[in-house]
Amino acid sequence: MRLQAHLVASTAVGGAVWAGTGNPATLPIAIAAGVLPDGDHLLDYYFRYVRRDRRFVFLLLHAWEYFFIGLILYLFVWNEPWMLAIVAGYASQLVLDQISHGKGGEWTMYLITFRAARRFASSDRDRRPRRREYKSLIDSLPFGGQAVERWLEKRLWSQERRPPTR
Repeated sequence: MRLQAHLVASTAVGGAVWAGTGNPATLPIAIAAGVLPDGDHLLDYYFRYVRRDRRFVFLLLHAWEYFFIGLILYLFVWNEPWMLAIVAGYASQLVLDQISHGKGGEWTMYLITFRAARRFASSDRDRRPRRREYKSLIDSLPFGGQAVERWLEKRLWSQERRPPTR
């Protein structure tokens, strides 16, 4: 999912929480909770394009378990507008990703416990290089996208000739 889509969705969620609670601080909090989890893709890009190792998918900040922990904390510990903004913003992140990436049986990839039990091993489908799999990253960059795209293309296709080292 593109960064802009997460920004729009979490802004809408933050606006709704602000309207419901009267607390303007909930807007930036919801935006942060809806956008910042995508920072975990950097680790996966590092493994795929720098180390040329496609054996793992970490996505450490993409997990329904975190949403449920946050919801429980909101309901029983911090029943505050800021916590509601975190939970709602984070939910917008997961829902958009689940809709755009959760085809078929892949919904389990949004469970950190499932990925950890598999030792973060990527599926056979994820191990095959796919053209333009990083398109959302390129589209999200405010500048320099073409240079990054050329570098990633070079890394992706030269990767087929060099298997990862163990």
